[in-house]
Amino acid sequence: MRSVIDRLSGGEGPRPIGGWLWLALAAVGTAGCAGTPASLRNLDRGCSQGNSTSCVKLGAAFYEGRDEQGGHIDLDYRQARRAFDTGCQKGSGDSCYQLGAMLGKGEGGAVEKPRAIELWRRGCELGTAIACRKTAEAYVEGSVSAKNPDLAFAYAKQGCERGDPDSCGLWKQLGGKPPVLVAPAGSEIAALISSCEQQNDGRACFDLGERFDKGTGTAIHKEKAAQSYRFACDKGDLRGCHNLGIMKINAEGIPRDGPGGLLLLNKACESGQRPSCEQMIKTLSMLCSRNDGDACTILGRLYIKGDRGLETNVTKGVEYLQKGCTAGDKDGCDDLRRLGL
Repeated sequence: MRSVIDRLSGGEGPRPIGGWLWLALAAVGTAGCAGTPASLRNLDRGCSQGNSTSCVKLGAAFYEGRDEQGGHIDLDYRQARRAFDTGCQKGSGDSCYQLGAMLGKGEGGAVEKPRAIELWRRGCELGTAIACRKTAEAYVEGSVSAKNPDLAFAYAKQGCERGDPDSCGLWKQLGGKPPVLVAPAGSEIAALISSCEQQNDGRACFDLGERFDKGTGTAIHKEKAAQSYRFACDKGDLRGCHNLGIMKINAEGIPRDGPGGLLLLNKACESGQRPSCEQMIKTLSMLCSRNDGDACTILGRLYIKGDRGLETNVTKGVEYLQKGCTAGDKDGCDDLRRLGL
């Protein structure tokens, strides 16, 4: 698998990670509540036990005021937020999107537009097309921080590739054109394209990505490589997630997206890809050495928990939390206070 550290050691590094990345790394809370209606208790129990599908259904029930059978229940936006939050942390892109929509409108609590956009980014990485479009729209409007047509293009493209017509429309407005993969009939490349696109073969998509990435049997084409890795990742080949994550961090043929790249490495790591865990830790360490407080705090938490392939090391964890706090990360300071330090 590919490595990013040699590319990070010089020149412009990836954008700093926001605290939102902890959504993908932190321990999750529970969604349960003693006042849950009887018709929702099975969903509530499933959500509390980590079933992301139950969380989506539970959140939708509280948001819409009806259970799965169509029976009436009281609207409860706060409970809906809680369920969607748990579902998002458990890897449900739909939950991330729904929670972002609620935060953007101020339903069930304060309006939190910056966090809504972070949630949409997360939802997009988890495969929810409409979350990709909402992220793209935020970059078009400049509601992220500043307008960024390159990232708007990239997110709209992802939404389009995942079947959202409005994303396709936005991508077209931004100048997007579906890449045409042309290969001689009967060639290995043509066979891989057919297996990837028509037979939904994740391994073929990954192999195709490597061909375009390295120029094996075809010309090097980084954008097509990234597209093939994305297909592989979406179809369950986590090597595609790993390589696409590296490309996002390095801006190889696609706009630079350090947070998105780290999320992809984390996804692969969570599913047992040890090289992805090692790469994620190395990248966070590099960012922390550049005084990125968020990265230092995340490393501190991982060392304390013994997570993502790291052995538990409380002393080192506290050192990283102190670095995060010193660099201005509020979460790092809060963690130190909770530890009595």
